[in-house]
Amino acid sequence: MATIRSRTGPRGTTYAVLFREGGKQTSETFPNEVAAQQFLDLVNRLGIVGARRVLEARDGVRTVRYIPTVAEQVVRHISALTGCEPGTLDQYRVYARELAGTILGSLPIDCATRDDVAGWIQEQESRGSSGKTIKNKQNLIASALARAVDDELLSRNVAHKHRIAKTSGTEMVFLTPSEFLIVLSRATPHYRPLLIALFGTGMRLGEATALRVGEVSLDTRTPGVTIVRAWKKVKTGSRVGPPKTDRGRRTISLPREVVDVVRPLLVDKAPGDLVFVNMRGTRIMQSSLHELWTGWIKDVAYDPRTHTWVPREQRLGKHPRIHDLRHSHASWMLAQGCSLFRLQYRLGHESIQTTADRYSHLQPDSGVRDAAEASWVAPPDPPDEDEPKRIGA
Repeated sequence: MATIRSRTGPRGTTYAVLFREGGKQTSETFPNEVAAQQFLDLVNRLGIVGARRVLEARDGVRTVRYIPTVAEQVVRHISALTGCEPGTLDQYRVYARELAGTILGSLPIDCATRDDVAGWIQEQESRGSSGKTIKNKQNLIASALARAVDDELLSRNVAHKHRIAKTSGTEMVFLTPSEFLIVLSRATPHYRPLLIALFGTGMRLGEATALRVGEVSLDTRTPGVTIVRAWKKVKTGSRVGPPKTDRGRRTISLPREVVDVVRPLLVDKAPGDLVFVNMRGTRIMQSSLHELWTGWIKDVAYDPRTHTWVPREQRLGKHPRIHDLRHSHASWMLAQGCSLFRLQYRLGHESIQTTADRYSHLQPDSGVRDAAEASWVAPPDPPDEDEPKRIGA
């Protein structure tokens, strides 16, 4: 284990870092304790070879000031950020902790090279990280080093302009109206209006479950909902905040089917009350709803209650997520002739490129048709009073 020893001579005090190399004790001498401590940290993090490499990168200069590591610079950058959602900052801190355990994160910022960044990207890819996640991390590192350039700690940013391979994320599952009706028929009646609203508007689940009565207009010429807030994940759970993007603040027109199922939910409620609630009348927890959803989409070939085989047309044959109701809405809108620009506004995408990347392959060559004119599903059957109640989300 490396240690520091000070020695005072005619020219002042110097500091030697003692360590064993090749079975023999050797040392490196520095003009001040800060430089010696930094080299000691490098030895402990990178080993003797890595620590010597840092000295070589600095042309043997024993720096007289402390140079932060890449991971430390990222932490400094995060602490200085403004205008970020708490959940975003929490995710950035997770990235910083992960980076601290890598060779790139352990290097002083003035010693990291483009090859080091490329090696880090390759390591992330080998671990199976998605291209989007790697890009998010790389952008954070590049922004942190850009701050170091502005602070004159660096002459250039080695994390800029690296190519990252795109990977296929979670496959989108598109439900046809008839397939959606299968899911709807299996769902607990209490939650059917929410599912219809998600399928009929393309709202994100976090937006729909944060929707208040005062943000719904059903008796105007064009019924609609105004999205101004959504549930956000934070370190301690979740909180209500603005939508995911600036363009997430929008008004969505409602098709007739959504109007019909939402109207009863507004009766005897104040403007600040939630439109969609669980069976106890309180906020719908997404984790609980996802648990129920898993049961609703599960296909059963044989029904032991009736001792009959379930007809194939009553089986879903797919494994969609709740979020796929949003994708299904987009596919339905495009099938009706909706333009990508109108769909971008309806879904609240920040960029038309996002909309095009996800859905352009579904766009037909036809004119525009508004969602309020699209009829896609019959109203659900009234709740079966004999159906046993399930635990609410």
